[in-house]
Amino acid sequence: MNDLRDINLLKTSELFVTRHKWFSPYFELTDGQFIYARMRYKGYWKRYAIIETADNTWTIKMKGWFNRSLLLNQGEDQTIGTITPSNWKRDIKVQTDNGFEATYQYKKLFSKTLTLRNDQFGDIMQLVQRVWGFKKPFEVKIEPQHLKNNLPLPLPLLAFIGINIVLIRQARAAAAAAS
Repeated sequence: MNDLRDINLLKTSELFVTRHKWFSPYFELTDGQFIYARMRYKGYWKRYAIIETADNTWTIKMKGWFNRSLLLNQGEDQTIGTITPSNWKRDIKVQTDNGFEATYQYKKLFSKTLTLRNDQFGDIMQLVQRVWGFKKPFEVKIEPQHLKNNLPLPLPLLAFIGINIVLIRQARAAAAAAS
């Protein structure tokens, strides 16, 4: 039984992400009453993320051991796009096969807010990282004109792509600090 609610029924523009479990966590995108999407990891090193929405399942896989790019798949193995970090900036570009391109970027130098921006749609959403938020580590603020889901990719998928990027960067920074 699918307990996820369709994102088209969303009435508010502010959501948050809840974290469940400590050692093998999974994350849920919720407004406090309904759950709109869920993300969990398969494997120990967070190289394989599974995102479930009300109507589809998506996976994000590392392209290779020494490659920084990620593959965006619909289902298990139907590749529909790539997620590529910039070389000298903190920007991350999402490109899909249907022509949709968007960029996750930090607008300020020491900001904890990751903004998803597209040339055609403008600012789509902001992912705000909470400093001491262990149970609720992220807030998702969707621009009101995009609530009717006129985008080629669903809003929960775009939110969890950004959250996955932040979690991968946190894991890499922790590994670098430990060595």
